[in-house]
Amino acid sequence: MSVWNRFSLLFIAALMIINCDTKKDYQKDVTANVLCYTLAACNQSRATTVGMIGDSWTDLLIGYPAVDTLRVQLEKNHGYKITGATLGGKTLSQASDQGLQFQVIEQAGADIHTMILSLGGNDLQANLSAYVGNENSVQAARFADIKFRIKTMILTGNSYKISKYGGQPLKWIIHGYDYPNPYKGAVIPGADEGCSTKFASAGFNLPDVAAFTSQQLDAFNELLRSITSEEPNFYYVDLRRTLGGPPISNAQLMLDCIHPNSLGFQFLGDKLATQISPLTGVSN
Repeated sequence: MSVWNRFSLLFIAALMIINCDTKKDYQKDVTANVLCYTLAACNQSRATTVGMIGDSWTDLLIGYPAVDTLRVQLEKNHGYKITGATLGGKTLSQASDQGLQFQVIEQAGADIHTMILSLGGNDLQANLSAYVGNENSVQAARFADIKFRIKTMILTGNSYKISKYGGQPLKWIIHGYDYPNPYKGAVIPGADEGCSTKFASAGFNLPDVAAFTSQQLDAFNELLRSITSEEPNFYYVDLRRTLGGPPISNAQLMLDCIHPNSLGFQFLGDKLATQISPLTGVSN
């Protein structure tokens, strides 16, 4: 299922949910909330010190808090006010091509000093069949692209921030993901990225899937760690081993094969908030 089809399906689901839910902040203006939350396209500057660009680990349902993702955890439980462009299915390549770093900086205003990234997982999961028989070369190529795009986002984002507002460059924080559970089923039929059914259709042997996903996730985390030695304003947070892995996370803490449920995100959010508090200056 394409990112746009998933987005449309989730948007329809959100409209259905808000008719019977009492979360009034989201209901005030659905369109405005969707645009502001997912694209940082707000009616006015948010005036925050922290920005965020992220995928479904930060926003699973186009701004509607059906699952308390990492963004919700930080905002609800740890005192954060965030200007963000967060949307399920978002890839790092899409965020980079769309220039979301500029939009978030613009909307956050002159006081922004930190940008949190939750990206890269969808870039790795795309077109799984390409890995079959070519695992090392395909992974190396995708890692190289991820590294290039992160470094470019930092460079261009800092240049834009300094030219517009002056002051110091931003601090850029990225978290790695915790281990998936590919044997957990998909919540939405057809939206089975990262699940054993998707791996099977791509030509993987099912007994090998857990080893593949855990090894790839470890390598991805180490890639992020390595960038910190090249970018002085880049910080990495390791979230592995929070949900019971390796090689797979505890099914009771997972919503589906790649997304934690609200309790799982609470554990991850607590860990992330503790690690980044000295950088963001936010504590709760």
